[in-house]
Amino acid sequence: MKKTQINFSVDKMAVLCNMIDGEIKARLDSRHNPEKKELYKQMGVINSTPAITRFMHKHPNIFGNKKLINSKFGNIFEEILPISSEYGREIYQKEAIRRLKYSYDLSEEETSDMEVFLDDFWKLSENPEINKIISATEKYKDSIEEIWRHQEDNVIGSVEKVLGYEPEIKGTVSTYIMYPNFNIHRTCQAKSNQTNLFFGKMKERNPNKIIAYLAHQVFHQPVLPYKTTMTKNQKEEFHGFIKFLTDKDVYNMLTGKSYLDIVTQNENPEIMAKIYPYWLGYRYRNADKEGLDSVKQIQKAIDRDKRYYERLPLKSKKRKLYEKYEFDKLDAKKIANFFREKKGINPYQFAKIDFNNKRNIYKNEYIQEVDEAR
Repeated sequence: MKKTQINFSVDKMAVLCNMIDGEIKARLDSRHNPEKKELYKQMGVINSTPAITRFMHKHPNIFGNKKLINSKFGNIFEEILPISSEYGREIYQKEAIRRLKYSYDLSEEETSDMEVFLDDFWKLSENPEINKIISATEKYKDSIEEIWRHQEDNVIGSVEKVLGYEPEIKGTVSTYIMYPNFNIHRTCQAKSNQTNLFFGKMKERNPNKIIAYLAHQVFHQPVLPYKTTMTKNQKEEFHGFIKFLTDKDVYNMLTGKSYLDIVTQNENPEIMAKIYPYWLGYRYRNADKEGLDSVKQIQKAIDRDKRYYERLPLKSKKRKLYEKYEFDKLDAKKIANFFREKKGINPYQFAKIDFNNKRNIYKNEYIQEVDEAR
């Protein structure tokens, strides 16, 4: 795998959709909390620009329609955000109407209102105020791309080393960078071999975390896609593997810090906790090739993550996220032995492991506890 198939760009309509989506959510989230509303204003999420504020006031029939804009089911801007504007206004509006009619069951009157609204929405994207935001987004995009390209070879080499082989690239990732006043990390499968990533991290200033997040997208669907035969649970477990392989291990490779220091997108704490010890066994199954002891490497990783966990505030969200990792119960020697004859195991074979089996990973004094729980 010579180079990752990832490109970076800015789509003006996607940027606008994300800004308005963020403003809607911020307004709904802070409607009974003046202090929070003021904070959102200071962050530039609410009243991000006068042009958007004027646009929202101009279309009360859209922004006041609870079918289209509500806190429970989202809003129309989430629906149309993935539509590309590269083919021009007419095609963009036709695709937007098609999607919205299907998703929101628009009446004839609502469809007519929506056509006028979308015409104004396109005009908004050409407003000088918005042009300044797009220019700022282009600069942000350039900084993200520079961060990635600087470490791209390093990331590829690290992941390939863990996999034990050079994987085949089966798809591409088109990364659309958003104006970073409202967080977004969203993927859409545009084609069977193309993933679209919409990315913008308002508060994230750590370049190593940005690299780790991008590594996930680069290696997931384009290199290690789900199998059509996978069940929902198997997909979730395989996704957990991808998170350890990319987000967490790449971040550790770049910084030397604990896996727990980076929280992945929509991290499932139960699945990650049960995969964790098996992941460590997989990760260090070929340590002897580097003259290292797999048992010592696994124990070193457990100790590293345990120290991080113990330093977290007792009632913090992050500590709760990792409370099921059971560091003290894990037996590094058993974990290493489980992979002794599995040095050539690939990710799909790894995904077939029974991660609920604690006998392979627990110290002997905790095995009775496992038997009693059955």
